[in-house]
Amino acid sequence: MNTEPTDFGPLAAQLTNPASLITNLTDRDDYFHDATEASGQPQAIVLAKSETDVIATIDFCRENGLAVVARGAGTGLSGGCVPVENCIVLSTERMIDLEIDSARKRATCDPGVITKDLLDAASKHSLTFPPDPASFEESTIGGNVAENAGGLRCKRFGVIKDYVIGLRAVLADGSVIETGVFNQSATFALHDLLIGSEGTLAIITKIAVQLIPTPSLGTTILVAFDNPKNAAQTVADIVRSGMILTVMEYLDGDAADCSNQYEKTEGLDRAAAILLLETTGEEKATQTTAIKKLCLANNCTYLRIESDPAAAEHLWAVRRNLSLAIKEIADYRISEDVAVPISRFPILVSYVADLNHASMLRINGFGHAGDGNLHVTFMAQHRTPDEMGLMKTEIRKLLEKAIQLGGTLTGEHGIGLAKREYLHLEFDRATLDLMKSVKLTLDPTGLLNPGKIFS
Repeated sequence: MNTEPTDFGPLAAQLTNPASLITNLTDRDDYFHDATEASGQPQAIVLAKSETDVIATIDFCRENGLAVVARGAGTGLSGGCVPVENCIVLSTERMIDLEIDSARKRATCDPGVITKDLLDAASKHSLTFPPDPASFEESTIGGNVAENAGGLRCKRFGVIKDYVIGLRAVLADGSVIETGVFNQSATFALHDLLIGSEGTLAIITKIAVQLIPTPSLGTTILVAFDNPKNAAQTVADIVRSGMILTVMEYLDGDAADCSNQYEKTEGLDRAAAILLLETTGEEKATQTTAIKKLCLANNCTYLRIESDPAAAEHLWAVRRNLSLAIKEIADYRISEDVAVPISRFPILVSYVADLNHASMLRINGFGHAGDGNLHVTFMAQHRTPDEMGLMKTEIRKLLEKAIQLGGTLTGEHGIGLAKREYLHLEFDRATLDLMKSVKLTLDPTGLLNPGKIFS
């Protein structure tokens, strides 16, 4: 990559608004990192407002030996949008056009549209966009597509890839491709390749997603246990019964304690684990009865059932407060998100509880229990060399355990910088070589988000 000072004047002249180019990076630290602790400094930032701005930026970087690191809202937890040396950060946060086609139950949006804004716009037509990551109030649709995000409702409704029906994207050579509903020809489903590629293959500039009729509200159930294995077993029993709930969230005792310190909730004192469940509206009576029976059979210590939306919202604060609570408690933290087959979920949560008990670190787990996706947070108080070395060791143990249980390195956070050195634990050499060859074909010079996913 070029190390000489770059003249950005030609790029500014090509942008819709020359002021969209930022070369004075004072007070622009927010663009140096995502929600992880990893950081880097770009040479410049482009706040793109259109696809032509994206093309101009890619063309300029290709001609001047710079890399392009695309960025949405920066809520990612894998270091996926952290700047690399000699790069331009290409932010799509100002690309916010949004159209709802209620007749065809679909939305067409720019990558910078906030997930909640899409949900609010769809709700005016009695429609919804089911994927709802915990950061839905600030994460962007483009970022969600780049990471193939899931969310609290993924067990019933699926994840982002299940709703993307078309993409427009700019390749490393500056050309634009169209997939799905944007391209009426019968061709490869190329958007399946781009979803989850973390900005390493193309920069997405337009997204079409399928919407569904807004489902009726179900019953919210908060259950506490004095043994995490009993909570995980309850999840496995619910899945085995054939019930498909709208939401199945798990918090171990340490995570529940963090949330409870932030905002007190009845029934959480001394809980070893809790479940937050939401039945479907269509079957709430039968599902509520069956869930209560299973919880009691697994020796729950507290059970609260709410049908009133306002009262239920108070219960969901337990889950929504968690990230804020952890930020207040720990000086340094790393969040991992492994996933295992649901039958192995009880083993995984017991393993995390044992890790927490034996380690000098504080370690807790929470996540989307319905699909076996557990978010495990490793917390250090002083960032001593011993703590930092132990954190890396404990993280590797967790990832190895997930693979041993037939699971995966990441449920929804992506690989980015955080997990690239562990890919070989899950994928064999032939698979890794094939993925690298796809990257080389679409981006032969390593222009787009280099160093992410692959070392």
